[in-house]
Amino acid sequence: MFNPDINDYQLTSIIAECCGGVAVVYSALYKPNNQNVAIKRYFVDESKEKEKANLIQQDILTRKELQHPNILSYLTSFVHGQELYVVSPLMTLGSCRDILDRYFQEGLPELACAIILKDVLLALQYLHKQLFVHRSVRASHVLLDTNGSVKLSGLRTAASMMVRGRRQRQLHNLPPPDHDNANLMWLSPELLEQNLKGYDERSDIYSLGVLCCELANGAVPFAEVPTTLMFTEKVRGSRPQLLDCSSFPEPLDDGEMKSMYNTDSGVGDSADGVSRLRQVYANRKLSDTFHHISEMALQRDPERRPSATQLLNHAFFKQIRKTDFLPSLIGRVKPIKADPSDMSALLLQEKLSEMEIEKQTEWDF
Repeated sequence: MFNPDINDYQLTSIIAECCGGVAVVYSALYKPNNQNVAIKRYFVDESKEKEKANLIQQDILTRKELQHPNILSYLTSFVHGQELYVVSPLMTLGSCRDILDRYFQEGLPELACAIILKDVLLALQYLHKQLFVHRSVRASHVLLDTNGSVKLSGLRTAASMMVRGRRQRQLHNLPPPDHDNANLMWLSPELLEQNLKGYDERSDIYSLGVLCCELANGAVPFAEVPTTLMFTEKVRGSRPQLLDCSSFPEPLDDGEMKSMYNTDSGVGDSADGVSRLRQVYANRKLSDTFHHISEMALQRDPERRPSATQLLNHAFFKQIRKTDFLPSLIGRVKPIKADPSDMSALLLQEKLSEMEIEKQTEWDF
Protein backbone atom coordinates (compact mmCIF):
# COMPACT_ATOMS: atom_id res chain seq x y z
CA MET A 1 0.00 0.00 0.00
CA PHE A 2 1.20 3.50 -0.86
CA ASN A 3 0.06 6.43 1.25
CA PRO A 4 -1.82 9.25 -0.52
CA ASP A 5 0.26 11.87 1.28
CA ILE A 6 2.64 14.25 -0.52
CA ASN A 7 4.93 14.28 2.53
CA ASP A 8 5.79 10.61 1.96
CA TYR A 9 7.31 11.34 -1.46
CA GLN A 10 10.58 13.05 -2.38
CA LEU A 11 10.61 14.24 -6.00
CA THR A 12 14.01 13.49 -7.51
CA SER A 13 13.93 14.59 -11.16
CA ILE A 14 11.68 15.47 -14.07
CA ILE A 15 11.22 12.64 -16.57
CA ALA A 16 8.95 14.24 -19.15
CA GLU A 17 6.22 16.72 -19.90
CA CYS A 18 3.14 15.08 -21.37
CA CYS A 19 -0.53 15.47 -22.24
CA GLY A 20 0.12 18.72 -24.09
CA GLY A 21 1.70 20.43 -21.10
CA VAL A 22 -1.15 19.53 -18.76
CA ALA A 23 1.03 17.04 -16.86
CA VAL A 24 4.63 16.50 -15.82
CA VAL A 25 6.09 13.11 -14.88
CA TYR A 26 8.65 12.94 -12.07
CA SER A 27 10.76 10.21 -10.64
CA ALA A 28 10.31 10.15 -6.89
CA LEU A 29 11.28 8.24 -3.79
CA TYR A 30 8.54 6.76 -1.62
CA LYS A 31 10.16 7.39 1.74
CA PRO A 32 8.38 4.79 3.94
CA ASN A 33 10.00 1.88 2.06
CA ASN A 34 12.69 3.69 0.04
CA GLN A 35 11.09 2.63 -3.26
CA ASN A 36 11.45 4.51 -6.56
CA VAL A 37 8.14 5.46 -8.19
CA ALA A 38 6.86 7.71 -10.95
CA ILE A 39 4.48 10.55 -10.17
CA LYS A 40 2.38 12.24 -12.82
CA ARG A 41 1.40 15.72 -11.69
CA TYR A 42 -1.65 17.26 -13.34
CA PHE A 43 -2.80 20.83 -13.05
CA VAL A 44 -6.45 20.89 -14.04
CA ASP A 45 -8.90 23.65 -13.21
CA GLU A 46 -12.07 21.59 -13.20
CA SER A 47 -14.28 24.57 -13.99
CA LYS A 48 -12.30 25.32 -17.16
CA GLU A 49 -11.09 21.88 -18.21
CA LYS A 50 -13.86 19.53 -17.22
CA GLU A 51 -13.25 17.18 -20.16
CA LYS A 52 -9.59 16.75 -19.25
CA ALA A 53 -10.52 16.23 -15.60
CA ASN A 54 -12.97 13.51 -16.64
CA LEU A 55 -10.27 11.84 -18.76
CA ILE A 56 -7.86 11.77 -15.84
CA GLN A 57 -10.53 10.36 -13.56
CA GLN A 58 -11.40 7.74 -16.18
CA ASP A 59 -7.73 6.73 -16.41
CA ILE A 60 -7.54 6.20 -12.65
CA LEU A 61 -10.82 4.31 -12.38
CA THR A 62 -9.88 2.05 -15.32
CA ARG A 63 -6.42 1.31 -13.92
CA LYS A 64 -7.94 0.48 -10.54
CA GLU A 65 -10.22 -2.03 -12.23
CA LEU A 66 -7.66 -3.65 -14.53
CA GLN A 67 -4.77 -5.62 -13.05
CA HIS A 68 -2.31 -7.44 -15.30
CA PRO A 69 1.50 -7.85 -15.34
CA ASN A 70 1.68 -6.06 -18.71
CA ILE A 71 -0.53 -3.09 -17.80
CA LEU A 72 0.93 -0.15 -15.87
CA SER A 73 -0.51 -0.47 -12.40
CA TYR A 74 -2.05 2.24 -10.25
CA LEU A 75 -0.52 2.74 -6.79
CA THR A 76 -2.36 5.72 -5.36
CA SER A 77 -3.40 9.31 -6.11
CA PHE A 78 -4.08 12.45 -4.13
CA VAL A 79 -5.00 16.10 -4.57
CA HIS A 80 -2.59 18.72 -3.26
CA GLY A 81 -3.49 22.37 -3.70
CA GLN A 82 -4.91 22.71 -7.21
CA GLU A 83 -3.00 19.71 -8.53
CA LEU A 84 -3.59 16.00 -8.81
CA TYR A 85 -0.77 13.49 -8.29
CA VAL A 86 -1.00 9.93 -9.64
CA VAL A 87 1.61 7.42 -8.44
CA SER A 88 2.76 4.49 -10.60
CA PRO A 89 5.73 2.12 -10.68
CA LEU A 90 8.83 3.73 -12.19
CA MET A 91 9.63 2.17 -15.59
CA THR A 92 13.29 3.06 -15.71
CA LEU A 93 13.91 2.63 -19.45
CA GLY A 94 11.06 4.96 -20.34
CA SER A 95 8.70 4.64 -23.30
CA CYS A 96 9.50 2.92 -26.59
CA ARG A 97 8.98 6.25 -28.35
CA ASP A 98 11.67 7.89 -26.21
CA ILE A 99 13.99 4.96 -26.85
CA LEU A 100 13.46 5.18 -30.61
CA ASP A 101 14.00 8.94 -30.69
CA ARG A 102 17.13 8.90 -28.54
CA TYR A 103 18.87 5.61 -29.26
CA PHE A 104 17.31 3.65 -32.13
CA GLN A 105 16.23 6.05 -34.87
CA GLU A 106 16.62 3.21 -37.38
CA GLY A 107 14.27 0.98 -35.38
CA LEU A 108 14.75 -1.71 -32.72
CA PRO A 109 16.30 -5.14 -33.39
CA GLU A 110 13.69 -7.64 -34.58
CA LEU A 111 14.01 -9.85 -31.49
CA ALA A 112 13.42 -6.83 -29.22
CA CYS A 113 10.33 -5.98 -31.31
CA ALA A 114 9.07 -9.57 -30.88
CA ILE A 115 9.43 -9.49 -27.08
CA ILE A 116 7.73 -6.10 -26.79
CA LEU A 117 4.88 -6.95 -29.18
CA LYS A 118 4.20 -10.26 -27.40
CA ASP A 119 3.81 -8.49 -24.06
CA VAL A 120 1.60 -5.79 -25.60
CA LEU A 121 -0.58 -8.56 -27.09
CA LEU A 122 -0.85 -10.20 -23.66
CA ALA A 123 -2.07 -6.86 -22.29
CA LEU A 124 -4.58 -6.50 -25.14
CA GLN A 125 -5.76 -10.09 -24.75
CA TYR A 126 -6.57 -9.33 -21.10
CA LEU A 127 -8.19 -5.95 -21.90
CA HIS A 128 -10.38 -7.47 -24.59
CA LYS A 129 -11.50 -10.29 -22.29
CA GLN A 130 -12.47 -7.58 -19.80
CA LEU A 131 -14.50 -5.99 -22.63
CA PHE A 132 -12.29 -2.92 -23.00
CA VAL A 133 -10.96 -1.37 -26.22
CA HIS A 134 -7.68 0.48 -25.58
CA ARG A 135 -7.89 2.92 -28.54
CA SER A 136 -4.39 4.33 -28.05
CA VAL A 137 -1.85 1.55 -28.70
CA ARG A 138 1.38 3.27 -29.73
CA ALA A 139 5.08 3.32 -28.78
CA SER A 140 4.72 6.26 -26.38
CA HIS A 141 2.29 4.12 -24.35
CA VAL A 142 4.59 1.09 -24.14
CA LEU A 143 6.93 1.38 -21.13
CA LEU A 144 10.06 -0.69 -20.43
CA ASP A 145 12.00 -1.42 -17.25
CA THR A 146 15.53 -2.61 -16.53
CA ASN A 147 14.11 -5.87 -15.11
CA GLY A 148 12.79 -6.72 -18.57
CA SER A 149 9.13 -5.93 -17.96
CA VAL A 150 6.95 -4.33 -20.64
CA LYS A 151 3.79 -2.47 -19.63
CA LEU A 152 1.01 -0.84 -21.63
CA SER A 153 -0.19 2.56 -20.39
CA GLY A 154 -2.45 5.23 -21.92
CA LEU A 155 -5.75 4.01 -20.51
CA ARG A 156 -7.22 7.53 -20.49
CA THR A 157 -8.90 6.81 -23.81
CA ALA A 158 -9.92 3.20 -23.12
CA ALA A 159 -13.61 2.44 -23.64
CA SER A 160 -15.76 -0.32 -22.16
CA MET A 161 -17.99 -2.45 -24.39
CA MET A 162 -20.37 -2.58 -21.41
CA VAL A 163 -22.82 0.32 -21.51
CA ARG A 164 -25.47 0.60 -18.79
CA GLY A 165 -24.99 -3.05 -17.90
CA ARG A 166 -25.36 -4.35 -21.46
CA ARG A 167 -22.57 -5.58 -23.71
CA GLN A 168 -22.34 -3.64 -26.96
CA ARG A 169 -21.39 -5.35 -30.20
CA GLN A 170 -19.81 -2.16 -31.53
CA LEU A 171 -18.75 1.27 -30.34
CA HIS A 172 -19.31 4.38 -32.43
CA ASN A 173 -17.67 7.27 -30.62
CA LEU A 174 -14.19 8.59 -31.32
CA PRO A 175 -11.68 8.58 -28.42
CA PRO A 176 -11.42 11.98 -26.73
CA PRO A 177 -8.95 14.12 -28.72
CA ASP A 178 -5.47 14.48 -27.28
CA HIS A 179 -3.62 17.78 -27.35
CA ASP A 180 -2.40 17.56 -30.97
CA ASN A 181 -4.45 14.75 -32.52
CA ALA A 182 -1.27 12.65 -32.37
CA ASN A 183 -3.23 9.45 -31.76
CA LEU A 184 -4.93 9.58 -35.17
CA MET A 185 -1.97 7.96 -36.95
CA TRP A 186 -2.54 4.71 -35.05
CA LEU A 187 -6.33 4.50 -35.29
CA SER A 188 -8.04 1.95 -37.52
CA PRO A 189 -9.94 2.96 -40.68
CA GLU A 190 -13.27 1.80 -39.24
CA LEU A 191 -12.79 3.88 -36.08
CA LEU A 192 -11.93 6.96 -38.14
CA GLU A 193 -14.87 6.44 -40.49
CA GLN A 194 -17.43 6.70 -37.67
CA ASN A 195 -20.18 5.05 -39.70
CA LEU A 196 -23.08 2.85 -38.63
CA LYS A 197 -20.90 -0.28 -38.60
CA GLY A 198 -18.88 1.07 -35.68
CA TYR A 199 -15.78 -0.69 -34.35
CA ASP A 200 -14.75 -3.17 -31.67
CA GLU A 201 -11.60 -4.62 -30.09
CA ARG A 202 -10.19 -5.49 -33.52
CA SER A 203 -9.46 -1.78 -33.90
CA ASP A 204 -6.66 -2.28 -31.35
CA ILE A 205 -5.18 -5.00 -33.57
CA TYR A 206 -4.84 -2.51 -36.43
CA SER A 207 -3.07 -0.11 -34.03
CA LEU A 208 -0.76 -2.98 -33.06
CA GLY A 209 0.12 -3.37 -36.74
CA VAL A 210 1.05 0.32 -36.89
CA LEU A 211 3.11 -0.23 -33.73
CA CYS A 212 4.98 -3.09 -35.49
CA CYS A 213 6.10 -0.61 -38.16
CA GLU A 214 6.87 2.09 -35.62
CA LEU A 215 9.13 -0.18 -33.55
CA ALA A 216 10.89 -1.75 -36.54
CA ASN A 217 11.36 1.40 -38.64
CA GLY A 218 11.87 3.96 -35.88
CA ALA A 219 9.40 6.25 -37.64
CA VAL A 220 5.89 7.33 -36.75
CA PRO A 221 3.78 6.14 -39.71
CA PHE A 222 1.70 8.87 -41.42
CA ALA A 223 3.40 11.54 -39.28
CA GLU A 224 3.96 13.97 -42.15
CA VAL A 225 0.74 13.21 -44.03
CA PRO A 226 -2.01 15.85 -43.73
CA THR A 227 -4.89 14.58 -41.58
CA THR A 228 -7.49 14.63 -44.36
CA LEU A 229 -5.19 12.73 -46.73
CA MET A 230 -4.37 10.19 -44.00
CA PHE A 231 -8.11 9.52 -43.49
CA THR A 232 -8.59 9.03 -47.21
CA GLU A 233 -5.56 6.79 -47.64
CA LYS A 234 -6.45 4.57 -44.67
CA VAL A 235 -10.04 4.14 -45.83
CA ARG A 236 -8.75 3.24 -49.31
CA GLY A 237 -6.57 0.55 -47.75
CA SER A 238 -3.18 2.28 -47.74
CA ARG A 239 -1.11 1.08 -44.79
CA PRO A 240 2.43 1.40 -43.42
CA GLN A 241 4.92 -1.38 -43.95
CA LEU A 242 8.13 -2.73 -42.50
CA LEU A 243 11.14 -1.27 -44.29
CA ASP A 244 13.91 -3.62 -45.39
CA CYS A 245 15.59 -4.76 -48.60
CA SER A 246 12.40 -6.50 -49.75
CA SER A 247 10.01 -3.59 -49.27
CA PHE A 248 12.13 -0.45 -49.25
CA PRO A 249 10.69 1.77 -52.00
CA GLU A 250 13.57 2.61 -54.31
CA PRO A 251 14.33 5.06 -55.76
CA LEU A 252 13.42 7.52 -53.05
CA ASP A 253 14.75 11.06 -52.93
CA ASP A 254 15.75 12.83 -49.73
CA GLY A 255 12.55 14.88 -49.57
CA GLU A 256 10.38 11.77 -49.77
CA MET A 257 12.56 10.02 -47.21
CA LYS A 258 12.23 12.90 -44.74
CA SER A 259 8.46 12.99 -45.16
CA MET A 260 8.23 9.45 -43.76
CA TYR A 261 9.50 10.56 -40.37
CA ASN A 262 8.29 12.49 -37.41
CA THR A 263 10.34 15.68 -37.60
CA ASP A 264 10.43 15.90 -33.79
CA SER A 265 12.64 12.83 -33.71
CA GLY A 266 15.41 14.55 -35.66
CA VAL A 267 15.68 11.60 -38.04
CA GLY A 268 15.48 13.61 -41.23
CA ASP A 269 17.30 16.74 -40.15
CA SER A 270 20.34 16.22 -42.36
CA ALA A 271 21.25 14.65 -45.69
CA ASP A 272 23.68 12.42 -43.80
CA GLY A 273 20.88 11.16 -41.55
CA VAL A 274 18.63 10.38 -44.50
CA SER A 275 21.45 8.61 -46.35
CA ARG A 276 22.36 6.55 -43.29
CA LEU A 277 18.79 5.37 -42.79
CA ARG A 278 18.43 4.50 -46.47
CA GLN A 279 21.55 2.40 -46.13
CA VAL A 280 20.23 0.68 -42.97
CA TYR A 281 16.90 -0.28 -44.53
CA ALA A 282 18.32 -1.33 -47.90
CA ASN A 283 20.87 -3.61 -46.24
CA ARG A 284 18.68 -5.37 -43.69
CA LYS A 285 16.24 -8.24 -44.03
CA LEU A 286 13.41 -8.68 -41.55
CA SER A 287 11.89 -12.12 -41.23
CA ASP A 288 8.97 -13.22 -43.40
CA THR A 289 6.99 -13.92 -40.22
CA PHE A 290 7.47 -10.30 -39.09
CA HIS A 291 6.14 -9.03 -42.42
CA HIS A 292 3.26 -11.49 -42.20
CA ILE A 293 2.10 -10.61 -38.69
CA SER A 294 2.16 -6.87 -39.44
CA GLU A 295 0.20 -7.40 -42.66
CA MET A 296 -2.39 -9.54 -40.86
CA ALA A 297 -2.87 -6.89 -38.17
CA LEU A 298 -3.17 -4.11 -40.77
CA GLN A 299 -5.95 -5.71 -42.80
CA ARG A 300 -8.38 -3.04 -44.03
CA ASP A 301 -11.35 -5.28 -43.20
CA PRO A 302 -11.58 -5.82 -39.41
CA GLU A 303 -13.31 -9.18 -40.01
CA ARG A 304 -10.04 -10.46 -41.50
CA ARG A 305 -7.86 -9.38 -38.59
CA PRO A 306 -6.87 -12.05 -36.05
CA SER A 307 -7.64 -11.63 -32.36
CA ALA A 308 -4.91 -10.96 -29.80
CA THR A 309 -5.07 -14.63 -28.78
CA GLN A 310 -4.62 -15.80 -32.37
CA LEU A 311 -1.69 -13.45 -32.93
CA LEU A 312 0.04 -14.74 -29.78
CA ASN A 313 0.25 -18.13 -31.50
CA HIS A 314 1.91 -16.65 -34.61
CA ALA A 315 5.21 -18.14 -35.79
CA PHE A 316 6.85 -14.70 -35.40
CA PHE A 317 7.09 -15.24 -31.64
CA LYS A 318 8.79 -18.63 -31.91
CA GLN A 319 12.15 -16.84 -32.21
CA ILE A 320 11.90 -15.78 -28.54
CA ARG A 321 13.86 -17.97 -26.11
CA LYS A 322 13.49 -18.04 -22.33
CA THR A 323 17.03 -16.74 -21.97
CA ASP A 324 16.41 -13.64 -24.12
CA PHE A 325 16.56 -10.51 -21.99
CA LEU A 326 15.11 -7.34 -23.51
CA PRO A 327 17.42 -4.80 -21.77
CA SER A 328 20.46 -6.67 -23.14
CA LEU A 329 19.08 -6.41 -26.69
CA ILE A 330 18.80 -2.63 -26.37
CA GLY A 331 21.92 -2.19 -24.24
CA ARG A 332 22.68 1.33 -25.49
CA VAL A 333 19.60 2.66 -23.65
CA LYS A 334 20.49 4.43 -20.41
CA PRO A 335 18.04 3.99 -17.53
CA ILE A 336 16.35 6.94 -15.87
CA LYS A 337 18.31 8.01 -12.80
CA ALA A 338 17.49 10.52 -10.14
CA ASP A 339 19.25 13.82 -10.78
CA PRO A 340 20.09 15.53 -7.47
CA SER A 341 20.91 18.72 -9.40
CA ASP A 342 17.47 18.93 -11.03
CA MET A 343 16.52 22.30 -9.58
CA SER A 344 12.98 22.20 -10.99
CA ALA A 345 12.13 19.13 -8.94
CA LEU A 346 13.86 20.52 -5.85
CA LEU A 347 12.09 23.87 -6.12
CA LEU A 348 8.75 22.18 -6.57
CA GLN A 349 9.40 20.03 -3.50
CA GLU A 350 10.13 23.17 -1.49
CA LYS A 351 6.95 24.79 -2.77
CA LEU A 352 4.91 21.73 -1.83
CA SER A 353 6.31 21.64 1.67
CA GLU A 354 5.02 25.18 2.23
CA MET A 355 1.48 24.37 1.12
CA GLU A 356 -1.33 22.82 3.06
CA ILE A 357 -3.20 19.85 1.65
CA GLU A 358 -6.80 20.70 0.89
CA LYS A 359 -9.09 18.71 3.14
CA GLN A 360 -12.06 18.99 0.79
CA THR A 361 -12.10 18.33 -2.93
CA GLU A 362 -14.81 17.90 -5.52
CA TRP A 363 -12.93 14.97 -7.04
CA ASP A 364 -13.27 11.55 -5.50
CA PHE A 365 -10.62 9.15 -6.72
